[in-house]
Amino acid sequence: MKRRTLLLIALTLGLAYAAYYVAEKRAPAQEIASALLYPGLLAQVNEVEKIDLSEGQERLTLQRLEAGWVVPARDNFAVSTGAVKELLLQLASLKIREAKTATPALYATLGVEPIDAPKAASREVVVSAKGAAPLADLLIGKARKTQGADAPGHYVRRQGEPTTWLVEGELVLKAERNDWLDTSVVDIPVERVKKVSLLRPGKPPVVVAKANPQVQLFTLQKIPKGSEPRSVAVVSSVGGLLLDLRFDDVAAASKVAGLSPQNSAEIETFDGLVATLQRYEVNGQSLVAFSFAYLAPVSAPTPVSPPPANDTTLPPGSVPPPPTTAVTAPDVAAEVALLTARTQPWVYQLPAYKKQALDKTLEDLLKPKGLEPTTSMPE
Repeated sequence: MKRRTLLLIALTLGLAYAAYYVAEKRAPAQEIASALLYPGLLAQVNEVEKIDLSEGQERLTLQRLEAGWVVPARDNFAVSTGAVKELLLQLASLKIREAKTATPALYATLGVEPIDAPKAASREVVVSAKGAAPLADLLIGKARKTQGADAPGHYVRRQGEPTTWLVEGELVLKAERNDWLDTSVVDIPVERVKKVSLLRPGKPPVVVAKANPQVQLFTLQKIPKGSEPRSVAVVSSVGGLLLDLRFDDVAAASKVAGLSPQNSAEIETFDGLVATLQRYEVNGQSLVAFSFAYLAPVSAPTPVSPPPANDTTLPPGSVPPPPTTAVTAPDVAAEVALLTARTQPWVYQLPAYKKQALDKTLEDLLKPKGLEPTTSMPE
């Protein structure tokens, strides 16, 4: 009996030691798994003054000035403050799930190789405060596949450290410049446009117009004898020059100071807005300056009032029509002021299809009378 009792005691002590050993081994891992990747970043968000982003060949710096966040490489064009805060909060909220490889030869497998390595797939974000070491310097690799309700995961490596980590949390890093910029310039619906005049030194003007806002297609004016429009669609595309107009690139207006424009356009709306576009060539780049004015229409359309709700002429059970809406003179004047404030400090590189519309000549829009149109439209 004594021997059996001793064996039981020894077995119990062995199991207790094993449990203690496992618990001690797991404790550090559990503590690591619940830790933030950058535990002090959230408290320092308001001290951040610069963010450097890298992806492939793209390099982008965001700088905080007194007026807000800007892109220094684009003459301090404004960046969305909300987008900057979102990125910083995402970095500050990343939680470590587990350690992965610390072997440099395996970094590329998870996409955390050095950003300057040949064919690097990694992305890098460096967050800095004034006069201090970076608050965060992170190489971001592949996203971890998630299933069901699993939180998003990413493989990351803190710059200067060998260990790769699997972290949990949203992380959207955009290194392309225009992802951070509001690229909208102006958006004038085609219905509002009355006339577009394309002007080029030494060339006859190109004028397209329509009689009223209800007309959808534009008509080419002053067609030379023996010619006719090549295509109604091509002619009408000129009328959509200001429809959802966005830029591909932007620079300070001082870049074109003292230069003469290559060509220009004047767009008039039925409600009195006049937009003038002037295109310049600067070191091989085509840049367009905008100006806006308000000229009261000669005869403004009178809004039509709906019949009263108790109008007995309405069929039983019908709903009175809504009032006719029209942009009034004060609204257009206010719109002109907003557009001027938005565009006056800048010149813009437009998308290719908008530049093509701006550069149209009369020859582009005409064909000899009676000639069958080609199956493909000219650009």
